[in-house]
Amino acid sequence: KMCHDEYRKKLSYMGPSRNDVMIKRFLELYAKKKIVSPQAISTISYVFSIYKLSEEKAAKALVELCLSMPEKIASAGKLLFIGSRMLKTKEAKKALQPIKEMLASSYRDEASGPMIVDMSQKAMGEAAYRETVNAGGKKQSSLTPGWEILGLDKETATTIFEEAKKDKFVSSREAKYGSQAAKYDEKGRKLSKDGKPENPEERAAAEKEERDAINNTGDGDTVGSAYECGECGYTLFIAPGRESKFFGPGFVCPECGAPKDKFKAPEDGEE
Repeated sequence: KMCHDEYRKKLSYMGPSRNDVMIKRFLELYAKKKIVSPQAISTISYVFSIYKLSEEKAAKALVELCLSMPEKIASAGKLLFIGSRMLKTKEAKKALQPIKEMLASSYRDEASGPMIVDMSQKAMGEAAYRETVNAGGKKQSSLTPGWEILGLDKETATTIFEEAKKDKFVSSREAKYGSQAAKYDEKGRKLSKDGKPENPEERAAAEKEERDAINNTGDGDTVGSAYECGECGYTLFIAPGRESKFFGPGFVCPECGAPKDKFKAPEDGEE
């Protein structure tokens, strides 16, 4: 609402046409950036209320926008779905028919185009509700709200909810990226499971830093502890208190690749 009021002032030079320009631009960007959801339908409905549009005028705005961008089939599909769920009167719903016809004509088999459009609209609603259910969290025990505004019947909504519950309400983001957060070192480098940088170049730089630190035991005459690889004899001189840094998870001998348990401190009296 604040953004709307601000831009109404900035676009006052456009006169009466500014409202048409503003709502067209908003709908175009919203359809491009946002996924279909109960919230999306409520948002578009609220925007139309700001402009005090009747259902017939709202339908006209949706149709004019979609017909002006025939190459943006996905956006037009979203706007058709939102409009058909948001608008209540038969006249307003019927006024959306040109969008359906445009979408149907985009398929090679124009005879089956209308059926394909109907199927894709149905699938869009089910997918939107599935995402809404998963976004509701893992402690849900009853049917997630939103199925009615998406135009689903209770039976379909219940089936989707039970399927999501069986899968432990895993969102599409969790499924794609995993539930564990990525870890980074103090220099912002993303770490792999072995605790070292994931990027090969960054891993090589980190290993060089470790070797340089090993050779620099600190100030003045500070003496480090010596650890010798039992496989190849490679010796590390580590400053006091820094052992855990070098013998962390995934550590291997820089020379032969032996695991960290092969490094032992020489017994007292040994050279």
